[in-house]
Amino acid sequence: MQFSALGTELADRSVVGTALTLQVAMGFLLTGGTIWLVPVLAGAVGWQWAFAVLAVGPLSGIVAMRRLLRLRAGLA
Repeated sequence: MQFSALGTELADRSVVGTALTLQVAMGFLLTGGTIWLVPVLAGAVGWQWAFAVLAVGPLSGIVAMRRLLRLRAGLA
């Protein structure tokens, strides 16, 4: 929800709907890819490492949100 809220705040008013549509579509694609990839990784390296790979998503989201908030505040 935080990404959607930031998308509505930061996108130009004339393209907010398009931006949110693109954001949701990319989220579904990422989810579908992850559902396919995790069992493949588990077969190759084991479940513990397959699930460890999932940590990359939330960590990159945290980094992106912090950077975006700094840009909004004019600190970057």
